[in-house]
Amino acid sequence: MSTEIASQSPVGPQSERKRGLLGRLFLGALPAVYFLAIFLVMVGSFGLHMRKSGIFACPADQYGGDHYLGHCEATAYGDYDHGAIWWGLEPKVRDAAGKADVLFLGSSRTTFGFSAPSLGHWFAGKDLNFYLLGFSHFENMTFEGSLVQGLHSRARAYVINIDGFFTDSETGPGGEIMHGGSSARSRYLGKQAWQGVHRTLCGWKPQLCGNAIAFYRQRETGEWIHTGSQNAFPSGVESAAPENPVAIAYAKPRAEKFLASLGVGHDCIVLTYIPAKTSERATASALAATLGYDLVSPQVAGLRTFDGSHLDPPSAELFTSAFLETAGPRLATCLRQTPVAATPEPAK
Repeated sequence: MSTEIASQSPVGPQSERKRGLLGRLFLGALPAVYFLAIFLVMVGSFGLHMRKSGIFACPADQYGGDHYLGHCEATAYGDYDHGAIWWGLEPKVRDAAGKADVLFLGSSRTTFGFSAPSLGHWFAGKDLNFYLLGFSHFENMTFEGSLVQGLHSRARAYVINIDGFFTDSETGPGGEIMHGGSSARSRYLGKQAWQGVHRTLCGWKPQLCGNAIAFYRQRETGEWIHTGSQNAFPSGVESAAPENPVAIAYAKPRAEKFLASLGVGHDCIVLTYIPAKTSERATASALAATLGYDLVSPQVAGLRTFDGSHLDPPSAELFTSAFLETAGPRLATCLRQTPVAATPEPAK
């Protein structure tokens, strides 16, 4: 009987060799499996990071119409707009801004406030070009003055939102770009490269992207489109705060120097103020008067912001239309056009 059992047992020299071979193969594969697992975890973590804090936190729905992503409200992406224009990463922008007949300068409130159909209609009707060269982070003359010089601007007139503009304090992106050298430029080149991936993947599967606040810049005119609604808090425009004499005294000499550097006549500079939730109109008006200008900032009822700081599109259209009624004839005269009452074509 023992002989029978032994002959039926699967364990033998050949089976032992097979088991030994499988064991060695398994042990040999363990490092590869281990590293593959680590790689997959790293890829997953990176993807989650990009979705939460990188460019994929923002929608990719506005690349059409010759737009690029100027800003994504995510901690690992943020600003692209400053560096894109400063270093010519968007060459069409530098070309259009340099050739514009009228340059609009100021903070993001400027660009959102004038991104309205009526502005395009007014300039197109006179065969003239404009460019909205406002920037985020409450940008000011320190960065924009250097940028305008670098563009070799041909502008014959300027519209400047003077709200906090005449200061020599550098913003975060402005200071990084002006002093950061090649390392700062490399970071912006990286941001540029990610836009192609963002556009492709999220265009294919929009759910891969989040809904954080972002804006896209139109390359030929500088107009912005706001998208995303995360952390957006719409509000109305409140009554003006009292005049601030200290701010006026600080800004006056800086403003005089900046305005003289533009190389255009007094009548070809229009100072304005874009309304926001907390209004500093009284200070802006007093500063303009101190500089010898009238403040062209129509007070329009019913204006609203989409985040407490920037006019929403309907309000931008209302404000821009009212602005052109006052400033349009003056700009037309400055640009050697026949002055006409500005009656902007209604938005379609």
